[in-house]
Amino acid sequence: MDLKLTLQNGAVLQRNQDNVSEHDFSGSCSSTGKVFLTVTADRAVCPGFDRIECGFAARKRLQGTVRGLPVGGPYTLTLQIGSSGEKAVFKDIYVGDLWLLAGQSNMADSGFMPSLCQQRPEVRAFYMQNVWGIAQDPLHDVIHAAAPVHGGNPNNPPVKRLRGTGPGLPFGLAMYEATGVPQGLIACAHGGTSLAQWDPALKKQGGNSLYGALYERLQNLGGRVAGVLWYQGCNETGTLEKSQACESTTRKLFAALRRDCRNRNLPIVFAQLGSYIANADADAELSRRWIIVRHGQYMLGQKLKNTACVPTIDLELDDAIHLSNHAVPVLGRRMAQAMLSLTGQGEKLPPITVGRSRCFCNKLTNCARIELTFNNVCGQLQASSLPCGFGVVDKDGRWVCEAINVRLDGNRVIINTVIPYWEFADNCRIVYGGSLQPHANITDGAGRSLPCFMLDIKNENPNISPMLSQALVSEAIFGDDSFEALKLPQNMDQLNFKPAEFVTFYLKCPREAGELDSRSKLYCYKFRARAVEDMQVKMLLGADAAFLVFCDGTQIMRQYASNPVIPDEFEQELFLSAGEHEFVIVFSSNSGHGWGVCCRFSRIGALIYPEVIDVDKWQ
Repeated sequence: MDLKLTLQNGAVLQRNQDNVSEHDFSGSCSSTGKVFLTVTADRAVCPGFDRIECGFAARKRLQGTVRGLPVGGPYTLTLQIGSSGEKAVFKDIYVGDLWLLAGQSNMADSGFMPSLCQQRPEVRAFYMQNVWGIAQDPLHDVIHAAAPVHGGNPNNPPVKRLRGTGPGLPFGLAMYEATGVPQGLIACAHGGTSLAQWDPALKKQGGNSLYGALYERLQNLGGRVAGVLWYQGCNETGTLEKSQACESTTRKLFAALRRDCRNRNLPIVFAQLGSYIANADADAELSRRWIIVRHGQYMLGQKLKNTACVPTIDLELDDAIHLSNHAVPVLGRRMAQAMLSLTGQGEKLPPITVGRSRCFCNKLTNCARIELTFNNVCGQLQASSLPCGFGVVDKDGRWVCEAINVRLDGNRVIINTVIPYWEFADNCRIVYGGSLQPHANITDGAGRSLPCFMLDIKNENPNISPMLSQALVSEAIFGDDSFEALKLPQNMDQLNFKPAEFVTFYLKCPREAGELDSRSKLYCYKFRARAVEDMQVKMLLGADAAFLVFCDGTQIMRQYASNPVIPDEFEQELFLSAGEHEFVIVFSSNSGHGWGVCCRFSRIGALIYPEVIDVDKWQ
């Protein structure tokens, strides 16, 4: 009797939802008749398993099912055809959970030895040589792998491994500690591989493709597993097209795994791409591609049912890209926590995710201040030193700058940036882990990292118009520019106007007479706006010198101001009828020392506000 890989000494059989085995086996034989199963544990026959019928043999083939064996072990299974036919004995059999371990090098045990994990007989591995044994690092051994795609051979001589630690073993140990259920780790990963090499369309190639080799081993082990651990992504950063496609390609791979495991809700826990120490000549586009992959992985964990994305960005490396033997136990435990949450076992600790986001204007700097609230935080957010890892990227993921500072408050993070508030929502995204090797050190009370992500954030007040950037400014008008003497020039139609320069958030004072010329002088800014309907608005202004405001020739505001220019410092309620309106701001330049003015509109309860007309479109 030869059952090949379908039943071996030391195997773990996948339990079903009733916590008992339902394991199919098959093989070759020379006898014919019913197949009987006897199960013993501690040298005693297990109740209900004394020569029970479990299959049939005919035409030199046999098949059957080990059904109803409770979770636990070790068991000894004896299969016999008929009353005196062929017999096979299988020792150290367990019933528990099987896990597919797949991906590239950080799953394939690339951390330096020695392993920091202790072995235990209830946590077992189906090694790449297609044999079962107690799980120990390294789980993956491509040099002796049976599947041709790995380029090895089980008959190759032994090799001393300098690298050999990964997240698989600590995951299995943590799962057993939490559940008391035997664990079986199926080693399928291969370093340096891409999603294209894991393409499920190559399944028909069998052991000559990565997915085909995984599928063959899955079928030999009964065709069902409890879930999948996946760690891959480095090879998707080579081009922008690959990095942008990573999320959708990974989604298709996960769908194929669920189909072939015959479980549409198969739990899948995957690691997010971590740090990479690049050479000094690495360009900004490489960093961009890495955060695109990281963000795509985060979004996949958010959008795809029964999956969890586990961060690695805070974990120690052994070299430029591989997690250290100190880091992989941390990742293994994190992946176990995520899997326990997905499967409803043990303490529920789903990965941290981004909740509410808000963008405010820091009145002291006029820059965007971002407030993020995180879900699933255990205790409170913390950092071993200054909280780091947040920055700003543009809408395409290109790095812009670090955050000024980051402050933690329970499950909230407050981030101050150098980006002007009125520019942030339209041009930027907040990012965590936005460079190749960010110093990202924020965790919760359970030691779990924030995920890497990019986030579009809307301004807190969406009913406020953009800053006025289209206006004309007059030549200098010399004369008394004191607050008391400020008035609309009588010769407005004789003044020379030119387009005003817009700088960051304000219309710049021309200062064409030179900054050392302290003669009293003022300037007039002129712009037009169109109201598509009758509307009650607020005109919001900032300036660093006294100013007047006129609407359609009528003065509506007289205000003293001093340095600096603070957006929205002053406001004036105003009714605008439908149609075009002309505004003039008479700006006392404070004897040429003023920087300028800023202006925009707000409208309470409506998103429609006056539309500024481009200067070149004035009639």
